[in-house]
Amino acid sequence: MEDFASKLVTLRKNAGLTQMQLSALSGLSQSNINTWERGRSMPLPDGLIALADALNCTIDYLLGRESEDGIITIKNEYEKSELEKINEQLDSVHKSILLGYATALLQEQKRLA
Repeated sequence: MEDFASKLVTLRKNAGLTQMQLSALSGLSQSNINTWERGRSMPLPDGLIALADALNCTIDYLLGRESEDGIITIKNEYEKSELEKINEQLDSVHKSILLGYATALLQEQKRLA
């Protein structure tokens, strides 16, 4: 997935704009646009709105969350552990057994420590 800085450069160039022209169109400073395109910082929400409006795209597209066909993908930073995956597949009786076993393991670990 393209990062924000690369996406901003690509969108600006595809629109046929220089940084100075994008600055005039968006009301944002050329130095901020340059900083963002270099990946040194990210714009605040108002800046994202101004860029999206000037580049005729959504903020989600600008941030790389929306594809060209309009599909929005939200990253899930949380990945389930193997134990959580197994737990989801168990009925309540077997979940109780698993919980009892895990509790016994913790007690044994504390005893040995």
